Amino acid sequence: MSQISLPAARGGSLLQRAAKIDVTLAFVILTAVVLVPVFLVAVPPLADYINHLARMHVIAIGGKDADLAAFYRIDWQLIPNLAMDLVVPLFARFFDIYFAGQLFTATTVLLLVTGPLAISKVLFGRVNPLPLVAFVFVYNGIFLVGLMNYLVGVGIAMWGLAIWVKILDRPLILRLAVSTALVAALYLCHLYSLGFYGMAIGAYEIWSWAKRGYKFDRKLVLDIVAMVVPVIPAAVVLLTSSTWGLSGEYAWNSHTKVDGIAYIFRAYSDSLDLGLTALLALAFGWAMRRKLISFHGAALPLLVVGTAVFLAMPELLFGSYMADQRLPAALFLMLLGFVRLDVSDRTVRACFFGMVIAFTAVRTADVAYHWGKLGHIYDEFRQSVASLPRGAKILVTYADDPQGSDLERDAISHAPCVAMIERSALVSTAFTVKGKQIMTVRKTFQDRVDTEDGTPPTVSQAVVAAYPPTDEPVTKTYWSNWTQDHDYMFVLYTERGVKNPDPDDLSLVYEGDGFQLYKINR
Repeated sequence: MSQISLPAARGGSLLQRAAKIDVTLAFVILTAVVLVPVFLVAVPPLADYINHLARMHVIAIGGKDADLAAFYRIDWQLIPNLAMDLVVPLFARFFDIYFAGQLFTATTVLLLVTGPLAISKVLFGRVNPLPLVAFVFVYNGIFLVGLMNYLVGVGIAMWGLAIWVKILDRPLILRLAVSTALVAALYLCHLYSLGFYGMAIGAYEIWSWAKRGYKFDRKLVLDIVAMVVPVIPAAVVLLTSSTWGLSGEYAWNSHTKVDGIAYIFRAYSDSLDLGLTALLALAFGWAMRRKLISFHGAALPLLVVGTAVFLAMPELLFGSYMADQRLPAALFLMLLGFVRLDVSDRTVRACFFGMVIAFTAVRTADVAYHWGKLGHIYDEFRQSVASLPRGAKILVTYADDPQGSDLERDAISHAPCVAMIERSALVSTAFTVKGKQIMTVRKTFQDRVDTEDGTPPTVSQAVVAAYPPTDEPVTKTYWSNWTQDHDYMFVLYTERGVKNPDPDDLSLVYEGDGFQLYKINR
């Protein structure tokens, strides 16, 4: 009997070793591919990214720049939105701020693609290649918005779920210590990523409890203690933080649900994204028919709980938009770790790796192409502010008739913040909302900037504000007195050759793709 089983055991061992080598090789290739866009341009053109990076610069400078210190102050407090604030300034001690941001972005990408692999390894006991599909969709619609603190938290949450499952049977004291550390890290990343982690381990525990016949046993009590106790300190900190002051800001919207699902697969080219998604769906369906796909038992509870949370979540929560739309992409990546592909057939294994590498290369090439184009615009923004005096005060406005696609407009919506890095400027759209960021504007300049994270005025609104009708009541805004309070004005979403909207008060300084920079005449 041993003579019969020994070759089979050896065959199984060789198969596992070959699969592990294939996964490792594919992982190295895929990693090299998906990181190309990150280091292709100095500023990854993610909508909110440059605004956050400007704050990192202020933190890294640490008051050594007199102009920035005159405009901004850093109010360190334990708000659930600090991942970049804690990490990037440390990187900036060794590299310039742009490369420090690239390193953080690359770290975020790696966490998002390795999280599903870690979950799969723990759930199935061996390396499985299916979670490599995360490489295809890591550049999704939520990533392109630039929600960096949330995204790095999602990556840590996936690793956290893998660790939670790994130590389920270890002593309670160890579980409490590890879970407390994870909760603390996720709290510092983003409140939503902490909620995502709690949702995931809660769904897994529901499956585990059901598997034991819904018995109220010692195991259930220990699991509840391990889940609840580490959250108590985080809850206390949240209740005493300035973020809790935003708890009344929420709004539910049914229209955002479809967008949230679309963000899983959407990048820059709708036809390409739809085609790749359809081909992957067909391949998945074929594998299901051949019974090459299997699901871990906890996949269904996670999908059900995640869907219920997604449908119940508001669009605006704690003053942050896209609260619900963030969840589907994160849930999709996590669920990849709960799916197993049978790769005992060499042909199936080769086809899978070839398909994932090819699809990742095509999608990443599309991202790199668009980042190259948008990166050129960011270079123009940096050139446009090069001649500005240090400490300039800049008002950001929008064109009356916005030009360019939605993706192009989103990508440059915060580009004027490069002036904070390059010329130590005061920029009206810099993120300075109390409870959401630790950077605030000093009292002297608070009436010249947007402290509520609102929408900038159109250039016509600004011109009207400069010459208000004498017979109508005037609403005071931060741009009401821009001819005296600011030195320069950016007009975004415009095009070259557009007529000066106010020749008496504005002189053109620079024209770029999608924007104009004017000097305000005194």
